[in-house]
Amino acid sequence: MINSGAKVTLEETEEGTVISILPETKSWQTIALGAWLVVWLFCGAFVMLGGYKELQGDGRIFLLVFLAFWAYFLFYATRSLIWNNVGTEFIRITAETMDYKRGWNDYGKVRSYDLETIKNLGIVNYDDKPFAKTYNEAFWTMGGEMIGLEYIGRKIAFGFKLNEKQAKNIIKMIEKAQRKVKSV
Repeated sequence: MINSGAKVTLEETEEGTVISILPETKSWQTIALGAWLVVWLFCGAFVMLGGYKELQGDGRIFLLVFLAFWAYFLFYATRSLIWNNVGTEFIRITAETMDYKRGWNDYGKVRSYDLETIKNLGIVNYDDKPFAKTYNEAFWTMGGEMIGLEYIGRKIAFGFKLNEKQAKNIIKMIEKAQRKVKSV
């Protein structure tokens, strides 16, 4: 399997610790994904143009179902290509909160989580799902989230394309911040 990874940077500021997670793909991987996307787009366009005129009845239903799957994979491949070029995850750990932003260039919403309310912080377990783990490590996907937590009954996951060592280090930083809050 051809894997990709993430570049993790750490910055200490007056407000707290800022962790940036940037997807890291080789240039040939980006070119291959872009070429696949262009070929996929042209193939779908040819099928749409040629098939809709010629088919009648059940053939048109088949074409619509085919095009729904085609559009689904087009969307996810486009999203992955854009993420690999401009996507970044930001985690800011302050004295009382953990702020998370999944940014697409400058776009993205910051979500704040109270450190005292975060429960079950840890690595997402893919052991019982080997296909999901393999698929999430591939360069043509955005990647699987490696860090998970529970916040007021909701499950939250983040940390695309992290390896296990990087995920454990980020978890240690969040747990250290949680201990500071609880000791005050």
